[in-house]
Amino acid sequence: MKGFKPYQRLLCFIKERCGEKIWKNLGSERTNGFIGLILFFLIFGFVRIIWWGGSDNFAFYTGWDGEYDPEPIMEFVDFSEYNQWISLRTADGVEFFNRYVYMQNIERNRESVIIRSDEGNYLGGVKIFPTCAGNREMMIILLLMLLIPGPTKPKIWYIPTALILFFIINCFRLSIVNLTTMCENKEIFVAAHDYSGMAMSVFVFFIWLFWEKRYAERYRIECWKRVDKLEK
Repeated sequence: MKGFKPYQRLLCFIKERCGEKIWKNLGSERTNGFIGLILFFLIFGFVRIIWWGGSDNFAFYTGWDGEYDPEPIMEFVDFSEYNQWISLRTADGVEFFNRYVYMQNIERNRESVIIRSDEGNYLGGVKIFPTCAGNREMMIILLLMLLIPGPTKPKIWYIPTALILFFIINCFRLSIVNLTTMCENKEIFVAAHDYSGMAMSVFVFFIWLFWEKRYAERYRIECWKRVDKLEK
């Protein structure tokens, strides 16, 4: 047991207390993949529910009150500083794309990125809220990588790479959303904002899926094989 990692210790604990049939099933690729998928949805759902609307607190809430502004029952962590920071940094990214890629005349006011004509007339603009900045999705990525059993060394580069990639792509999609605010038909903005936001949640799934198939599944099966060789 000396030198075993936490997941292998957990498997030893399970092996000592379950039957032979259950233990053998835990070592199958199908069961292993199913366990990874369950862990993904548990972590994804937990963060989405407990961080209601991407508010300033990681807390239990009373639920929907008709105005998307529920009251917390029990607060755990205050994320107000993080929310402000990620909103400002995302606004920086949106400003960069709008100003230097799309060559728009941009006025910046903290979290707001405003598009103006050459004469200074207002054409459109967005204010970056924490949920738009992907505060929950980035937390989900971090927790997925830290809590789902997998090899340690690849996490050192995969976690920051995944977070940076998510941040850049999200800034890019919000810069396009900002351009749609210049359209007379405001439904275009709503559709672009909502559907691209859903796409970013799907992108989180694919970040996890690559990690799962490339590293985590193989790691967990190897851990099972090592523990299987031990005497009960």
